[in-house]
Amino acid sequence: MKVVILAAGVGSRLREETADKPKAMIEIKQKPLIQYQVESVLNAGFELKDIVVLTGYKSERIKAHFRGTDVQFIDNPHYDTMNNIYSFWLTRQLGDDILLINSDDFYDERLIPRLMDSEAETAILVDREKELTEEAMRVKLEGNRVKFVNKKIDPAAADGEYIGISKLSVRDLDILYQKADELIRSGETNAWYENAYEACANDIEMMAVDTAGYPWVEIDDPDDLEAARQLASSIVVS
Repeated sequence: MKVVILAAGVGSRLREETADKPKAMIEIKQKPLIQYQVESVLNAGFELKDIVVLTGYKSERIKAHFRGTDVQFIDNPHYDTMNNIYSFWLTRQLGDDILLINSDDFYDERLIPRLMDSEAETAILVDREKELTEEAMRVKLEGNRVKFVNKKIDPAAADGEYIGISKLSVRDLDILYQKADELIRSGETNAWYENAYEACANDIEMMAVDTAGYPWVEIDDPDDLEAARQLASSIVVS
């Protein structure tokens, strides 16, 4: 299994922080966000050689941070014209199961083994307790199986929020990559990779793993960044 950290985006709502670096390199308690993610998977049993970072905007900053390590990179040349579905599609070259992590997630590291310990081959972490906002990637379940995942589900009808961390089997990835390819070829370049998840919901068994109250923050704007920095004093991280 490979760990893939999607870190190609510009982070336009955090321009004061990202003018000279990608969002993944924003510091929380003197440590880049992506370093927390790397340490979380190392503590879960992965090695540096298992980690692949999908880079784009100011990729040199991330590569410099990991220079001299076994961390690998895939470059997205279209990071500024396509949404993250293209970054996801680029990971097809790995040919392996993947643990997919959005680079703007700051989270309690106990979430990684919680997902990895799930019996499901393909699963996503879902927070069923957090109050849902318009920005939330909302999830609708059938039992514990993911049926819909998008930002248009009525919050009152949603079963939770996808937090941006997935475990994907290579068998199911073949189906997801094919759908991502179809979406891109049809001009849906502004799609999220979650659009491929939803489009394949009847073809693959994607299960929800509850976050069990472990805290996390998706960092999209200055308020989110401040929340992450406040959370850093109590969250379980390395």
